[in-house]
Amino acid sequence: MSHLEKEEVSYTNPALIVKVREKLIKFLSSVPDVSTEACNVVLESIAVGKVDSSSTWVPRRVAVVDGGSNIVSLNAGYLGIVTSLGLIIESNRVIERVVAEPEIIPPAPRELGDYETSDQIVSVTDKVREAKVFETATELLSRNPDLLIIDGPLIPYGALGKLIVGSETELKALQRYRRAVLTLHEMSLGSRVSVVGFVKRPRSRYLRRILNIESSFDHITLSSILKEKEFYPNPPLEVPAVAEWFHEISILKLIREIKPKFTFLRLITSMPPFRVDFGHLTRNYMDILNYLYSTRTREGIPYVIMKADEEVKITRKLLRELYEDALHSCIVKYLKQGFNMLIPVLPVFGGV
Repeated sequence: MSHLEKEEVSYTNPALIVKVREKLIKFLSSVPDVSTEACNVVLESIAVGKVDSSSTWVPRRVAVVDGGSNIVSLNAGYLGIVTSLGLIIESNRVIERVVAEPEIIPPAPRELGDYETSDQIVSVTDKVREAKVFETATELLSRNPDLLIIDGPLIPYGALGKLIVGSETELKALQRYRRAVLTLHEMSLGSRVSVVGFVKRPRSRYLRRILNIESSFDHITLSSILKEKEFYPNPPLEVPAVAEWFHEISILKLIREIKPKFTFLRLITSMPPFRVDFGHLTRNYMDILNYLYSTRTREGIPYVIMKADEEVKITRKLLRELYEDALHSCIVKYLKQGFNMLIPVLPVFGGV
């Protein structure tokens, strides 16, 4: 077992543990009541749709893209690792992999000190990761898939549209993300490829705003309404491009240009609905929803998306192993010059 993977031992005060437990029980017991009031409003609005499990359309070739990232807390500052991966799949068999060049944030060691908090580094790595996903997706258009699936949103989420630090690096990351999304959109318009985003962990409140209801996240409200195979809204709705929703002007312009639509699809009863974003389509949206349902796994995630997610993920365990390997190289190189030379690349107390 690595010295970074030692089993955690708790010395927390017992009285404190009891108080935290009581607070959690009281809070969590009240959460289910929050979304119930919104259900009737939803049911009275747009019709609920249902997928056809007997549908016969299967894309000849599917391209799926996902990204991965994680951070390391060093004495010299926070370090981010960003990757993306594309798969070309035919008959549930991977025929090609496109592995993008990993990136380290910040690119120069002297800039490590600019990232004092995790929020600062995450704000940049999130934008760079999503940019790499769309850049890889654009590259896969040349493989002529019938369907291109991005594991993640086509509709920018809140964190992508905010400048947390306001640094030049963060601003460039935001501009790169916007440019990558626009490029994919423009390139797909001249192709025969349908482009969708599959959001496993949606945190959107589109229905709350569109229907003017008091609710939590959309997928939480819809968990009380949708049964397996059902989706809502039907047909998918276009996201309103208004400043109240998208405060960053560059993201607002992006939404106005690509005009994405969305719906929530429940694939299995043990999981809440997933959000499906629609970009350029050459097939009816029902064909795509039917396909996603027909290829669902036991976890509720369509097979091709699960496959890409597994191959690109940078887990904490993997990152620890990679870090220790790289750290060993540093030790060999610098130890003769004194231990203090190694302090910048060592983890902070409790880090990595």
